[in-house]
Amino acid sequence: MILPQFKKTPILLAFMAINFAFIGVDVLIAHSQNNFFRLEMIPLIYTPFAVLGILLKLFLPNKRWAHHFFRISMVFGLVIGLLGTFFHLAGNATAKPQPIYELIVEGSPVAAPIAFAGIALFTLTAAKSEISRRNSQLLILVGLGFLASVTAAFLDHARLAFSPIYTLFPLISGLMAMIACFWLAYSKKTKPEVIFFLSIMALNLFIGLLGFVFHVLGDLAGTQTIVWARFLYRNPLLGPLLFCDVAMLGGLSLLPEQFGAARKQPVEKSNLAN
Repeated sequence: MILPQFKKTPILLAFMAINFAFIGVDVLIAHSQNNFFRLEMIPLIYTPFAVLGILLKLFLPNKRWAHHFFRISMVFGLVIGLLGTFFHLAGNATAKPQPIYELIVEGSPVAAPIAFAGIALFTLTAAKSEISRRNSQLLILVGLGFLASVTAAFLDHARLAFSPIYTLFPLISGLMAMIACFWLAYSKKTKPEVIFFLSIMALNLFIGLLGFVFHVLGDLAGTQTIVWARFLYRNPLLGPLLFCDVAMLGGLSLLPEQFGAARKQPVEKSNLAN
């Protein structure tokens, strides 16, 4: 009986293609509030090319032109992430002096555009053939992803002065996950360490889903009908799910390079006789 056999790299690349698709939707929602002012169309135009680049890498792995298109699209992701962060900071600045707190917390989310750079860098690392060091590199990037998620949640919840108190939960769980990722990246990955790591990933998965429910309830509060503007611009629906996404990446990073049996060995009659 032939059983399916899975490879780690295609799974990671497929998951990153989904990541680019979701971040494109997130940017579409966020930038629609400004009617796509000036350069805000750039990440939206880029996102389909990033997904296409990953799909070409998946389905045409031996084509040199597909490989070059993939790498170029990911490099553009790094550039767009860095430039987007600069533009958000510059857009929040005004002519008159203002506190750093207002510059960072109020206005455009400064931690959001760097997600393009993070996803692109993770995708490039996932596509590497150097499997001996790749797992540790992936875990370090997941740890940085949790750091970015915590920063985004901190800046978003700071506008509410961290009230109610449970808005601190994703900050605590995210920092725990970040430390766990860095620890496991440089450890020997014993079974107890892996179980503890996966438990923290599961906690963040739960926190992300719970945050999504709270965001939905917050957008529905005080209304008798669904006000779509509140879902789009008040409490970001996709924000809490970022913790779910990074937690899943943490679990996927620990997958063996190949898993699943290629063929179920038949039982020999001679063995039965013995």
